Amino acid sequence: MKVSVEVGTLEQLRGAFAAAPEIAHDELSRFMAAATAHLQGEVQQRTPTHHGTLRGSIIGRVQPLAGGLGVEGVVGTSLAYAIPVELGTKPHMPPIEPLVDWARSKLGLSQKEARSAAWGIAGKIARRGTQGARMFGDSLDANRAQLAAGFERAVRRILTRIAGRAQ
Repeated sequence: MKVSVEVGTLEQLRGAFAAAPEIAHDELSRFMAAATAHLQGEVQQRTPTHHGTLRGSIIGRVQPLAGGLGVEGVVGTSLAYAIPVELGTKPHMPPIEPLVDWARSKLGLSQKEARSAAWGIAGKIARRGTQGARMFGDSLDANRAQLAAGFERAVRRILTRIAGRAQ
């Protein structure tokens, strides 16, 4: 998933890295830390939860790009089941016990009622699959313009700091 910015902004950034890499890196790191933390919160808020394991596993991190010419922010999780939650699944027969547990806690059903509901849910998943929650995709879509504007402000701060240093 990507966020688009103006080519002119990228040209200005390239010149800033050539002129004052420490200033460029500092401002980009600040922007990326704030943007990554914001997106992490947005994704977590949109993540469906039962026990909170998936939601709690979603983290953001900022790291320098190879060659030192920028930084990248990543929001993600190491849990493999995040992909089917995000994208949905094709029809398949899911395990019953997690559905029984879900039906008991989310629907307040007795064990017997929950087992019956779980088989009904499993049958529907076997016929239709599951719909994706799109917690990552929707978070990025909802914040794309804000991220691009924040990046452009960061570049302006870089240029202002470089200009102030040259005086």
